[in-house]
Amino acid sequence: MKLKYIALLLCLFPLLLAGQPKWKRSAPPVKADLELFHATMTANFPTAETLKKGDFEYEISHRFRPSINDGFDAMYGFDGPARIRMALAYGLSNRLMLKLGRSNILDNIDLQAKVQLLQFRGKTLPSLIALQGGVAWNTEIPVGADGAGIRSRTDGRNFQYYAQLVYNTMLFNKKLGVGIVPSYLYNSAIFTVDSEYTFTLGNYYYYYVNSMWSLWVEYNPIVTGYQGVIGAGETGKSHNSLAIGFDIETGGHFFHIFVTNNDRLNPAQYLVGADRGAGEWRFGFGITRHL
Repeated sequence: MKLKYIALLLCLFPLLLAGQPKWKRSAPPVKADLELFHATMTANFPTAETLKKGDFEYEISHRFRPSINDGFDAMYGFDGPARIRMALAYGLSNRLMLKLGRSNILDNIDLQAKVQLLQFRGKTLPSLIALQGGVAWNTEIPVGADGAGIRSRTDGRNFQYYAQLVYNTMLFNKKLGVGIVPSYLYNSAIFTVDSEYTFTLGNYYYYYVNSMWSLWVEYNPIVTGYQGVIGAGETGKSHNSLAIGFDIETGGHFFHIFVTNNDRLNPAQYLVGADRGAGEWRFGFGITRHL
């Protein structure tokens, strides 16, 4: 009889083992990426945010050339003409994105990449650090006295290169956003004999009224380097850039509406400085659409 019980237990033992849950080391919890600013860019600067992998973003920006001071006859600047930029961005990964853009100033085409480098999750001062770099190609070449272009469109002097380090943080329970963007531009003036450079210390401040509305100011002082004109035959100097405005965020759209003294758009042009002084305001707007 005992042998029967032993034989029965031996038969049932594998079944009992199969019914037990298998032990497995639990995977460590995956932390969601830290997000501070609501968008990948402000009106003129990058933020440290990037697109998610596989996402697209479309951008269109306008800067009206006439000044608000031109008054009613110029519809306070809205009569135009306007500087225009269009761009399309793509998320290669959750922390790396590419963007291709073009402005109608010298038909400047720029390709840029932005990578998010570091995340600091402190309760007092959560921070993000990113690096953006790009190359710009000026494809509109002025015509000389003989009716031909003064040089080849693919001449190396038509190319510019820039790098921007982006630091973002949030204060007061994510109500006040701060961005600091030291920027370096090589070959700032493509029509000068010698290659020039420009170094600026861009900064911006956002106050988030609620999930839809925000108020902001941007300032881009030129620390050292070239601070002149960007077009052939132009004279004068550039000024520190200033913009003041508000954003509307709704349904995947971001609307930037503001006044500024700078009508230049692509980074290789904007970083040289504003074409007018701080009191010469003109209207501008930008729209980004997350696709």
